[in-house]
Amino acid sequence: MPDDLHGRTVLEIGAGKYSCLAPAFAKLGATVSCSYYGQARQDVESGQLRVVSERHGIGGISVIEVDIHAVRGVYDIIVLKSVLGGICRGDERENVRAVIDGLMDHLTDGGVILTIDNGRVAPFAKLSRTFGAGRNRWTYFTQADIQRAFSGLSFETRGFGFLNIGALRFLFSRDWQALESVNDAIHGIDRLLLRHAGINDRAVIATVIRKDGQRTTRPALAARPTTACR
Repeated sequence: MPDDLHGRTVLEIGAGKYSCLAPAFAKLGATVSCSYYGQARQDVESGQLRVVSERHGIGGISVIEVDIHAVRGVYDIIVLKSVLGGICRGDERENVRAVIDGLMDHLTDGGVILTIDNGRVAPFAKLSRTFGAGRNRWTYFTQADIQRAFSGLSFETRGFGFLNIGALRFLFSRDWQALESVNDAIHGIDRLLLRHAGINDRAVIATVIRKDGQRTTRPALAARPTTACR
């Protein structure tokens, strides 16, 4: 990502009380809209968005409600964190491409879509289905799933870590400093596992998709509510 985003417009889709990326883009000078869907606006405004923004002196982020199937306007960057797995529930991975094709219409020429999705780590798959978002029929992706879905587009994808224990945030929901300490500890364990475990699966898959005018379209996806993983 460039170090300077002045003059660029960014839309984050699917933010929530415990999860948002908008401040990272606003810090670099972009005009940012932080969107949510089906939640209380106050919960989003007073959650992680406020904590991070106040800590780093970031202002000017608009908070709006947006359905991913009814996006308006055109942006340089569209960001989705833990969104695709909620829209394509029940392992309906074939619908991922239709979601992205719809968002492409809201990108400037040369603009990008950034997705950060929950990855399927085979040793923990059953655990995720029992205790994680998977119990709500959440879809976990492999890098191969993403590569198939975005075939024909200009994209780059990369996986990170083994652990994605998002449920721990609820144990520390009133103590943001403790939550950051837990995240740091998980990151440290992740680094050790990456070095010694020899597992190729990754818990987080980040993908950058570029609008370059050369893309193959897919059938449209029936409209569904947007639900982000918290």
